[in-house]
Amino acid sequence: MVLEEPSNALEILEAGASGVLPRNATVSDLLLAIDAVLHGFAILPRAVQWPDSTPHQPSPSLRNHVLTARELEVLRLLAEGASNKLIARTLGISFHTAKFHVASIAAKLDATGRTDAVAQAVRLGLIML
Repeated sequence: MVLEEPSNALEILEAGASGVLPRNATVSDLLLAIDAVLHGFAILPRAVQWPDSTPHQPSPSLRNHVLTARELEVLRLLAEGASNKLIARTLGISFHTAKFHVASIAAKLDATGRTDAVAQAVRLGLIML
């Protein structure tokens, strides 16, 4: 999301955006922001502070939704209907590690299961179907 005024940047993140950049962001800033979002970080303009005034600390509702890069890979495979066994094989990890990632994703998204995790991720804008 690119904003003219960053005053409502936190509200936009709370609504599900992964990042907010000022309108004057350079191409380099945009590319770095995309890479950071792909690695599970939330992006805010420098002028905006997190609610607790500690830089780089998302609010509790955002913190719960931050997935690691590997969890995002697993989530994309979940969205394609992959089983834990297929996820493990595709990513070159053990079945137990794949199962752990799925459980971690469900917990972070406050989901009741695999399908609900994908639905929550779509609602939050973490993945697109």
